[in-house]
Amino acid sequence: MIKIKLIPLCFILFAGIINGQSSSFDQLKFLSGKWTGNGEGFGNNKSVINSSFEFIMGGTYLEIKNESQFESTKNNPKGEHHIDKGFISFDTSRKVLVFRQFNIEGYINQYVLNTQKSNDSTLVFETETIENFIPGGKARWTIKKISEDQIETIFDVFFPNKGYSCFGTNYLKKVTQ
Repeated sequence: MIKIKLIPLCFILFAGIINGQSSSFDQLKFLSGKWTGNGEGFGNNKSVINSSFEFIMGGTYLEIKNESQFESTKNNPKGEHHIDKGFISFDTSRKVLVFRQFNIEGYINQYVLNTQKSNDSTLVFETETIENFIPGGKARWTIKKISEDQIETIFDVFFPNKGYSCFGTNYLKKVTQ
């Protein structure tokens, strides 16, 4: 008799976990798809960027891929090719979205969504740890939804005793769902 009562309880708890996970990603659903656009900043370089946001593993993670090709400059005649990849997950114990990002330059950032600074059209992720960066340094990645098929991303870096400064901004248009 106890087993029979436990089965519905387990089902209800499991369903709650699944629904909690999917609803935690609701504010990110507009990102799903492939995006392309241009960037500026990042050492006064102009860039072409291709990005993708894809829900994977049954919607457990949002996989993010960014690839930027920077124009050549006097100081960098070959230009630069930047790649970063990452995953957003939902930390159920803290009830927060966590973004883990891996950069070709060797930086590994772990951001959390700042819910106080975020809303339906703006997502603000702030680092809680950065590997291979200066002590006391921080980063902030902001996504602004301009329309259903346009976003702006802003990357700010914090240096001790200097505060945050904008390192670059990307303007992207959705090319596929």
